[in-house]
Amino acid sequence: MSKPPELNYRPLSDGRYEIWLHAVVTQDALLGLHGVLAQYGAEGPPEPAEPDEPDAADGSGSDDGGGRTH
Repeated sequence: MSKPPELNYRPLSDGRYEIWLHAVVTQDALLGLHGVLAQYGAEGPPEPAEPDEPDAADGSGSDDGGGRTH
């Protein structure tokens, strides 16, 4: 690798650091990194909030994927 990946970080109040990493890697490298981070108990980003739309909750939305089932 000719250039190190971009790494931005900030300290958290409990002594840990939150980091943002931008790097282009192979899938094998990504899986390896995931394994290393899991060993240290790293946390992922927060899950996105559920939409507040009533149609999304009951699964009757209008998006049928462009086809019909018979």
